[in-house]
Amino acid sequence: MRAVPTASAAHGERTRPTLSPPAWFFASLIAMVALHVTLPGARWLVPPWTLLGVLPLSTGVALHSWAMRAFRDTPTTTDPEGRPTQLVWSGPYALSRNPMYLAGMPILGGVAVLLGTATSALTLVLYGLAATRLGGAGKRWSCAIASEPNGRTYRAAVRRWL
Repeated sequence: MRAVPTASAAHGERTRPTLSPPAWFFASLIAMVALHVTLPGARWLVPPWTLLGVLPLSTGVALHSWAMRAFRDTPTTTDPEGRPTQLVWSGPYALSRNPMYLAGMPILGGVAVLLGTATSALTLVLYGLAATRLGGAGKRWSCAIASEPNGRTYRAAVRRWL
């Protein structure tokens, strides 16, 4: 967990703690399984139909791997709190500015289908809201993108999600 300065932090007030995007993905995954075990709610899918969850899960893993490969092929950081040295325009970054966050949705969706209970599906909705609203690293990356010579062109050409 990192501390993020609030607007009033300059006046000697406290900073608020925040989770990095990978941390809230894994927190969502843990919450999903924990809720399934402790408070499963209604079962909306039964075996063997729950095995259909393997499809979105593997799609999300493939998308995340593709995004990581694009970063590896470009000499820049994959740390969401780090300062990128250049923009990645290749691979899934030609289609979405946030393919790693986007990959979390089918991964968690696949797990929700595998579990087949209502509370696990609720966690997926909460992760989607967090990815859209609480992407704390997004501001830093947006500033870095805007400072790049082609940053404005990239933002205009590539959608945030799909």
